[in-house]
Amino acid sequence: MEGKQRFEYIEAMETKTGWGVENLPRPTGVALVEARWDLCIGCGYCEVACSMYHHGVINRDLSRIRIYRYLLPAPKSVQNVCCQCAKEERECEKACPLDPPVIHYDEEKLHMVVDAERCLGAKCGKCRKACPAQVPSFSSAPDHEHAMVCDLCERDGVRRPQCVDICPAFALEYMTPQFPQHLQRIHPDDKADCLAERLQPLPRNVAQVSPREHFGWEERK
Repeated sequence: MEGKQRFEYIEAMETKTGWGVENLPRPTGVALVEARWDLCIGCGYCEVACSMYHHGVINRDLSRIRIYRYLLPAPKSVQNVCCQCAKEERECEKACPLDPPVIHYDEEKLHMVVDAERCLGAKCGKCRKACPAQVPSFSSAPDHEHAMVCDLCERDGVRRPQCVDICPAFALEYMTPQFPQHLQRIHPDDKADCLAERLQPLPRNVAQVSPREHFGWEERK
């Protein structure tokens, strides 16, 4: 196939069906953004896409998904985003001191929502403290003094998480729950510890094994 013809063929295929996971059918029922910690490259595009979609600005502080960066000792990044917990596991909703809870799961929209007008903000912060992963976030901006949590970028009944669409490493997946969510419901520090053990046999923050440890030399007295 000639170069021009090949280009036109690829362009037509991308227009019609796309390539890979982006062409999979989107969930119609209960769904979540599944984070693949091992694939995250720490670019932060997801944070940019989230703040742009919800607030029209590039501001990590306004993103509902956060990237935590570590030295394991190899540099590694971990995503932190709401996994839309099952009813019995919604610690944030249980911890809210207001009745009805400011932060709760909307059974019609099928995602967590926050009543920004009633939220007590960071001065309360009980939802964040109760969440094992500390997912609910608060912005320092005066116009956004309320909890923020992933709403799957839902508008008018249509859900299309922008973080999933923009991720260049396919480290985020929009999918129906297929696995127990306990691994997503832990703090990023704990996730980093798990990754450190699997990716690098050295202790955290140690760049190399010393000759003494490698060759078994005894210390001179």
